[in-house]
Amino acid sequence: MLRSPESARVGRHRDFHDRVAACSPIDVADGLGAEVRRLRLPSGGLRRVGRELVEHGTQRAVVKIGLVLLGLGGDTRDRELLLLLGTLDELTLYAAVALHRSQPDGDRAVHALAQRVAGWGRIQAVRTLRDTTDPAVKAWLLREGFRNTVMDEYLAHIAATTGDLHRALSGPEIDAALMDGAGGILAALAASHGGPAPGLADYPDAVPVLRRYADLVHVRTPSLGLLRDLITVTVFFRHPPQDLPWTPADVRHLTARFEALLREPRWPALVLDHLADPHRPDFHLALGPAQVLGLHPTAQVMARVETAPSLLDPTWMYALRIGEAGQAGHVLALAEQRLASTPHPERDHALLLLAHHLRAHPAKAAEHLRSTRTLQQDNPQETQP
Repeated sequence: MLRSPESARVGRHRDFHDRVAACSPIDVADGLGAEVRRLRLPSGGLRRVGRELVEHGTQRAVVKIGLVLLGLGGDTRDRELLLLLGTLDELTLYAAVALHRSQPDGDRAVHALAQRVAGWGRIQAVRTLRDTTDPAVKAWLLREGFRNTVMDEYLAHIAATTGDLHRALSGPEIDAALMDGAGGILAALAASHGGPAPGLADYPDAVPVLRRYADLVHVRTPSLGLLRDLITVTVFFRHPPQDLPWTPADVRHLTARFEALLREPRWPALVLDHLADPHRPDFHLALGPAQVLGLHPTAQVMARVETAPSLLDPTWMYALRIGEAGQAGHVLALAEQRLASTPHPERDHALLLLAHHLRAHPAKAAEHLRSTRTLQQDNPQETQP
């Protein structure tokens, strides 16, 4: 039986789609680009096939390879499609590379995409910008581009080096966003030693930048964000890694400088003022600094747990972790009362957190388990896995 031209075309398309779906995009992307350039394939054909795969592909691998082809043959007509698809974390890397290759303002195009994503997509997009020389993109990297919902450590080194943090902090006027960004970058670099990304030891300008940052902190209006970054950097110097490529004199100077900054009396006052309002949604952000500064805001913490809207509020766990036996017992009693009116699945999550911290208070464990069992008997439909 003879097949019509249309059915033959559809069959060829389906066969091509299935062959592409069997490929590993990450493994073939570079080789595909090299082969396209070797054969000098026309960009119009590449774009047409790329659009077909991207718009009609029914499997992830097909769409990804379509994005690779658009990077090789696409143009400004594909910009909005690439920006749209790039907002999906799994496709961001492929869309970012395609934008960078196909758009006349590649860095700005990827920058636009990076601003639309927050998690792994932000990480992949910013990594594509590691060689940018665009002043606007560099300024954005220093102020907010490194921030993401996974770990700021992944992008802090790119922001510091590509964004040229050293030069930016050398100017006479440091705006609030740059100051906040510098603190966030240095804190992430300090926290990243031995982690998934380069840290302070890998940052060539670390010593002069840390000196300048310390000078700026000393004259800056105190804020909780500034304090939290200062604490992270100071803790780094309390346990500096052995492989720091700095002179012993630099290490001693910076250690003394940051310790002196942290001892300034403005910080305890700032933290206690923050904790004075038990209803503020960011109450818990001052708990870590309070502990580092040696403060014991027991009354403020208890006021918070008595009014906290959710058992998942970090203040509950903080109160159990640092409280003495009597206080912990009171916190547990409050928690058990709150559990009775807590909906599933928040209740299950809260129970797990409470059980974890009960290890520090074994005398209360049996009583807590009895209360939990009672809750399960009263609400069996809500406690089933």
